[in-house]
Amino acid sequence: MTQSAHAHPRMLTLVIAREYGYEILPGVAADTPGITDAARRGRRAGLVVGLPAVSVLGLVAAGLTAQGGMLTGLGLMCAAAALVTAGLVALWTRARNRELRILRTYPWQAWPCGSRSVRVVAASGERSGGRRWSSEGRVVLLQPDGQSHCSFPAPGRGVQESVWFAGDTRFGGVLAVPGGFPSRYVTRAKPGRRKGSHEEDALAARARLG
Repeated sequence: MTQSAHAHPRMLTLVIAREYGYEILPGVAADTPGITDAARRGRRAGLVVGLPAVSVLGLVAAGLTAQGGMLTGLGLMCAAAALVTAGLVALWTRARNRELRILRTYPWQAWPCGSRSVRVVAASGERSGGRRWSSEGRVVLLQPDGQSHCSFPAPGRGVQESVWFAGDTRFGGVLAVPGGFPSRYVTRAKPGRRKGSHEEDALAARARLG
């Protein structure tokens, strides 16, 4: 297993990949050239596109509402759209900020993986148990015995026998094709049941996971 004098010695003991005997790369994921710049660009792109849209919708809403009559309803609809858009921008920005914290907190862990179709809740598909379900191709992180540890949406094409993961598999993190690109911020709909140590929980809290 690869280690480095520059890697945080306690950090390396806190990820389950070490328990499984998987390689943990030295340092933190943010050391990968260009990866934090990519996350910053994504955050900036969300603001560049989202904030002007919120402003335009807000101005239109104010103008229509001021005219009264039948236009008031349209104004209220635009105001609602502005609020929804502002909420999406806030969620996008929060996700990119969390992605940056994860990259600066965790090392890359090299996980063996497989590609499988996983049943997920969807907007359309077969209805069962009061929900609609569909299937989605996912990357499955594998335990040493070949069983599934958890699964996430694929970070992009090129995933074959292994992936890089930075984060806490109980909650999520950043998943990447070996080398660091392309990468994807991923989360679990429900936290994993594995109980973490006090130190592991503190590390997740630092990255604001969970």
